Amino acid sequence: MKNYIIATLLIVLMSGKITWSQTKKPVTTKKSTTKAYPKTTNKTTTTTTTTTSSSAVKPPVVEKKTTTTTTTITPPQSIPTSTTTTQSSGPSKVGKVKEDKVEVVKEPKYKKIKTPSDVNGSSKRVKFGIRVEASQFISFETGEDVAFSPGLNAGLIINILLNETFAIQPEVLYAMGVQQSNEIAGSFEKLTTGSILTPITLDINLGKGSTKFMVKVGGYANYYLSSTYEEAVSTFKTSIAYDLTGTNRFSYGTVLGIGVKLNKSILIEARSFYDLKNTNNKSMVATLGIGYLF
Repeated sequence: MKNYIIATLLIVLMSGKITWSQTKKPVTTKKSTTKAYPKTTNKTTTTTTTTTSSSAVKPPVVEKKTTTTTTTITPPQSIPTSTTTTQSSGPSKVGKVKEDKVEVVKEPKYKKIKTPSDVNGSSKRVKFGIRVEASQFISFETGEDVAFSPGLNAGLIINILLNETFAIQPEVLYAMGVQQSNEIAGSFEKLTTGSILTPITLDINLGKGSTKFMVKVGGYANYYLSSTYEEAVSTFKTSIAYDLTGTNRFSYGTVLGIGVKLNKSILIEARSFYDLKNTNNKSMVATLGIGYLF
């Protein structure tokens, strides 16, 4: 009986020792600067089953059954709470900072339009000038002998540059015209007129640089101021001044010409004036002159 009691005490003591050794201390969680996550919990369940049987022959058999269940929750890798904010124009990728790209906009290149100041190398679009030219009357009538008797034109011109190619040139000239006929030997007939001649032409400038070839197309109007008729037979000479009062003093026609412009200022031109009013006496006046633009 004593042995049985002693055996029972030993079993109880051993069972309590085992239970005490398998019990763990509570888990202590330390606070850190990292983000908080669920704590790790270890759960241990110990089940002890003791079966005691009485036997007179054999000593008591002690069957011990221990079941331990441990549940561990592992938090994800902690991320430091300190963050660095980087301003970006678009979505950023982890581990990469996308730098702002500054797009440089190039200014469009505009084609420079040539102005009259670029063409002439001067800021003057309108230029004034002077002209002087010699004139010769030419008749297309058959059997009429017209002698060489030059006249003279002189006056002011205005050159209006439109662009690199075209220009308009109006003029105001005093024209002294001479018509002389030598049909009979030793005698002559001469008609001298004075008028205001106002041609206006469209000048077409060809070529580049300071020297240009010109083609001129236009018209003119003429207003007669005076007219004098002279006749000489042998040694006898007669001069008659016509009174133009009450007569139609206007005439008009077309102008054609060619010329050269030198150094952007000097004009050398040959022109022809065709009379469109007097269709019965077909004639023209040819001129050769020089001008200068200031």
